[in-house]
Amino acid sequence: MKIALYIVSAAFGGLSLLAAVSQMRSDKRPFSHIMMAVGSLGLFAALACGIAQQSFDWIPALAGGALICAAAVWNGKKSGNFHIQHHIVRILLSLILIVGFILF
Repeated sequence: MKIALYIVSAAFGGLSLLAAVSQMRSDKRPFSHIMMAVGSLGLFAALACGIAQQSFDWIPALAGGALICAAAVWNGKKSGNFHIQHHIVRILLSLILIVGFILF
């Protein structure tokens, strides 16, 4: 189960980082994209803490997930292209990952 948690965390963090970097290149106000990139690094930190069997691995997962979700909501509102279903799925995935880090 831990392996699945780590794979999904790495995929979510990597895809979020990829999206943030690609948007930083095209946007003149990249604060929210930087916020998403930092959130991705938080998920990678949680992954590293989990592999090192640190009991506080859920803290960077919580911070990273919150930053990624907040940045995505901000980007959606800023661009005028806000899809609520997309954000609900992203928030649910973040919550599942955080619970996974807490339990495992």
